[in-house]
Amino acid sequence: MPRLTIGIEEEFQIVDGEGQLKSHIDTLLTAARPHLGDRVKPEMMQSVVEVGTKICADISEAREEVLQLRGTLATLLRPAGLRIASAGTHPFSHWQDQQITEHERYKVLEEELQDVIRELLIFGLHVHVGIADRERRIEIMNEARYFLPHLLAISTSSPFWLARQTGLKSYRQIIWARFPRTGIPPDFTSYDEFENYVELLVKTKCIDDGKKIWWDLRPHAFYPTIEFRVCDASTRVEETLCIAALIQAICAKLLILRDQNIGFRRYTPSLIQENKWRAMRGGMDASLIDFGKQQEVSMRDLAVELLEFVDDVVDVLGSRREVTYLETIVREGTSADRQLAVYKQTGHLHAVVDSVAAETVTGVPELAL
Repeated sequence: MPRLTIGIEEEFQIVDGEGQLKSHIDTLLTAARPHLGDRVKPEMMQSVVEVGTKICADISEAREEVLQLRGTLATLLRPAGLRIASAGTHPFSHWQDQQITEHERYKVLEEELQDVIRELLIFGLHVHVGIADRERRIEIMNEARYFLPHLLAISTSSPFWLARQTGLKSYRQIIWARFPRTGIPPDFTSYDEFENYVELLVKTKCIDDGKKIWWDLRPHAFYPTIEFRVCDASTRVEETLCIAALIQAICAKLLILRDQNIGFRRYTPSLIQENKWRAMRGGMDASLIDFGKQQEVSMRDLAVELLEFVDDVVDVLGSRREVTYLETIVREGTSADRQLAVYKQTGHLHAVVDSVAAETVTGVPELAL
């Protein structure tokens, strides 16, 4: 059984008492860095803060990190009357009202991408899985692409955009798709082929390094990991840990199958994209296509099948508690479903923000800093 390391990156909204996004990153960074060091970072908008765990040996260590990171941010923001909220989009704040972070990288990106990046008021969950062998990283990327729509459906948390109920469970994907080099990654026969692709883009000045390849799943440009980028920001801690544990377990299972000379069937990006659209639209209420059977299957049934697929690896990985939380998501729905329910009950998007902010720190201990 491969002992695969995990790293988790979460992007949070900084919101005030009325639920509006608040440009506060400079003050927050000054207060947070003595406690978190380089685990806390700015993002394009000053109303966004990103935190990343250290390299974690297992999901238990990742749990401690996620709780500490969320707890530290919440504690530091509270005296200013501010909160963190974790969801793929903010229900009503407008991108035109946001201040861009003063940083050379963001200036370059704004010059290159113009309004495409100025509209990037979205929040994601990124999970890194350490795979030392670079050929294995490409092989697992090719095979794990199949599960990207499933992971998106489980994570959906962005049903609102600019004060509108969009009709989608993950509108974040619509905004993100405007970027170049996004979506389902292509199939590569080897790491050399992938490396040649990146080098060609750098040589022709399409990109300056591999970090500007923003696929839903990518080999990281600098670290020996593959990075899953498809998920909306998870509202609850347990959702974050469930998704990270599922991703780790999927990679472990695929590596074991390869060691047994059993390849997992690979599908073209265009077919996987069909399922991704369904996941964006319906979340856990969607029906995805089983291309082997050539028929639709409900996402809830596919979630049960996913649990069965990884069942023989989760105990060795020590992640059964976290993975099994998927059963709660199957029963209760995702953050998107809960946000829609709050809006239906109250008729107020501010109430949606309050609900998201409260759930973001549920179970997070008070910290004495």
